[in-house]
Amino acid sequence: MENNQNAPGHYYGDIVRNFYIATGILMIATLPFFNSIINLPIMLSIAAILILSVLGGSLNGRLMWSIIVNLAIAVTGLAVFEYYAVYTYMNLSPELDKNVLFFWINQIFSLLFFFATYLSVRTLRWKILTKKEDATN
Repeated sequence: MENNQNAPGHYYGDIVRNFYIATGILMIATLPFFNSIINLPIMLSIAAILILSVLGGSLNGRLMWSIIVNLAIAVTGLAVFEYYAVYTYMNLSPELDKNVLFFWINQIFSLLFFFATYLSVRTLRWKILTKKEDATN
């Protein structure tokens, strides 16, 4: 089997980075509306947006550490945003429209990070299997 580092069928880093950019854009668009609900300093939210932007533009699928960073960010994002979604849902009351929207935004972020996690794991698996094949040849 030929080792192709740019195999389009097994490398999903470009798609993962697109998920990061989409999430960052949505975070920028919604942060002013939900800042009062988020129990974090505003600079932490802005730092998270900047991290997604930097990672979206700089990670490289040829480097193992880059694939691992992609996976770590995806898993962290999934855990954080799903936590906020479930916590918000559990504390909803019918008259709090802003909280309902906050729940749905966090669910969308969770879904984006869920797909990013899945595709990052597939990319990592491909990279590990490719290295094992190289070692046996």
